Amino acid sequence: MNKRTFLCCAAALVAGGRAVAASALPRIRYGGDAAFAPFESLDATGKPRGFQIDLLAELGPVIGVDFDVSLQPWPQTEAAFRAGQFDVIAMVDTVPRHSWARFTRGHATPALTVYRRTGRAEIQGMQDLVGLRIAVIDSDAMNDTLATWLAVVPGPFVRVSGAAQALTAVQQDLADVALMPRAYAEPVLAADPALGLMANRANLAFQTYALAVAPDQNALHAQLQRGLDVLEANGRLEALRVKWLASHRGVAQRALAEGELERQRRWTWGLAGASALAVILASVAVRRRGRRIADEQQRRRGAEAALQQAQELLELTFTHHTDAMLIIEHGSGIVRDANAAVLALLGLQADRLIGRPVASLAQHIDAQALEQLVASLNSEGALNARPLHLTRADGCARDCLVSAECLLIDAVPQVFCILRDITEQLAQDTALRRDYDALSVALTQTRAELEGARQRQTQAEGTLNEFTRTVAHDLKTPLNAVLGFAGLLQQRLLAGQLQEAAAYADHIDRAAQRMTAMINALASLAQVTRQPLHRQLTEMRRLARDSWSLLAASDPGRRVDFRLEELSAAQADPDLAAQVWQNLLGNAWKYSIGVAEPRVSVSSYRNERGTWYRVVDNGAGFDMAQAQALFQPFQRMHKGLQFEGTGLGLSLVRRIIDHHGGDIRIRSQPGVGTVAEFTLDPAP
Repeated sequence: MNKRTFLCCAAALVAGGRAVAASALPRIRYGGDAAFAPFESLDATGKPRGFQIDLLAELGPVIGVDFDVSLQPWPQTEAAFRAGQFDVIAMVDTVPRHSWARFTRGHATPALTVYRRTGRAEIQGMQDLVGLRIAVIDSDAMNDTLATWLAVVPGPFVRVSGAAQALTAVQQDLADVALMPRAYAEPVLAADPALGLMANRANLAFQTYALAVAPDQNALHAQLQRGLDVLEANGRLEALRVKWLASHRGVAQRALAEGELERQRRWTWGLAGASALAVILASVAVRRRGRRIADEQQRRRGAEAALQQAQELLELTFTHHTDAMLIIEHGSGIVRDANAAVLALLGLQADRLIGRPVASLAQHIDAQALEQLVASLNSEGALNARPLHLTRADGCARDCLVSAECLLIDAVPQVFCILRDITEQLAQDTALRRDYDALSVALTQTRAELEGARQRQTQAEGTLNEFTRTVAHDLKTPLNAVLGFAGLLQQRLLAGQLQEAAAYADHIDRAAQRMTAMINALASLAQVTRQPLHRQLTEMRRLARDSWSLLAASDPGRRVDFRLEELSAAQADPDLAAQVWQNLLGNAWKYSIGVAEPRVSVSSYRNERGTWYRVVDNGAGFDMAQAQALFQPFQRMHKGLQFEGTGLGLSLVRRIIDHHGGDIRIRSQPGVGTVAEFTLDPAP
């Protein structure tokens, strides 16, 4: 065997080993668009090719999987994904699609442009689109773009089903221009040159292209994002963008960017935000990994020039941009970068803003408004044109719109913000001023509701903590009794002292019964507020009479002077109202047991608060100085075993009355008696 033959055999063995290893890797079903070049498409032989196909080839080894690629017409691919036949697809990230897909962070930007009839002047900026009839494809991606980046362009928009229909509408003068991705328009123009249309030289970066999985596929989502982060960090993802995507090569054309920037100073909001976001995503990463680029210079020589140009564009589109932009570290709130427009808007020097927390700007931004913006960003992942009132350092008030999006830069979460000052526009447009003020009022009301909910939550948590502490403390008493008597019982049984052992067993039984009663009372207490309130006209005199009859039947030999006056009916839940009478009359019955001539009376009266029901007894009473814990669970006003009970009766009464929106008050004096008054009428 010669050397060449040996090397060929060795290579075959290595390749065979790799094939076996690859076959053992998990397989992920990827669905794509058969006609979306240069992102993905089928060539003349039916083989998948394009940026996305190369990306999957790079991504698979990084995350340890094999991708089974299937490209079909896009409607079929989308339907198959939603039916669970594909694990991963790639598409434009839009808000409507979030209901059935979960996106990774965007890894590319499709190239959109304007198509016009030959001889018509090139569109120089968004201001040139105002007043034109614009043909667009009626799709989720384009509708989302119109609602966000192109919100300032009034149209009218001619919505059609596909690229050929949009271009035909321009050719037949049903529309002045067509706006769509180059991937859709260029094949149509190549197949039918007779349309006589031409494309703008400049691309528009309005859409974000990302991988998507089913909403519940959290592990797969995290795996894909981790792989994309690795490819972004080592430069392979950027190299693929430069190789395949004209939208990313165009960003590197500095002369065109400078001309577009000059036009944006007079007009832009949507286009400025879109182009700046695309450039900042690339160029911030470039600045932070400059040293790593130098280490990989030989391997990434082709991508280095494009990255350097992108870094230069940062100074034009971020630092010197007319719209206020800043980057804030998520979590800490530290301002990491800000352009000159932000400093001019606030009237601050750079050292008063950069490197400081946003919370230190309290004199410029209302703290509650800032807190609400942060809460919305955390829950929604982005902000889109939210109203925000600013105060300059000179005291001048400015009305702004703020948009923000969370980014991951070098594995550190950051927030990219754009502020647009619309004070002059509001002053000139009364309708816009009215809508802006209405939205501000709505946000203020939402902020107040959130603060109220937060306070109620804090109060509820405090009540729960106190309730838990009390329950834990009071349940220990019978439990400790059980443990103590159980030890004594064991000792007496071993010593053969059966009579004393029986006495200890009786103590254990009473402690267990006591604990069971307390647990049952706790269950009743917990169920009060969970029980729906069914108000109806309730005869309170009948409930009081029935409750007293039950008490008298429990001890037929006992005599108590019970007087029941006429009582007004109440709008109340009859079952819960019966529990109030049972507990209040039960207390009067119980605590008057040691009185020579016990008396209990029930009456009612009415004042501006509503109808009050009163229970009066001449029983033991208690010291009002000790009444601060009167309605706390297990808190009793009488120590020792003189009176039976769990100490939960008044807690239950208080919860029932609070559930009705009513009120209760109790007055007492030792040796004189107790007066309990309650109303079930809601507070006025």
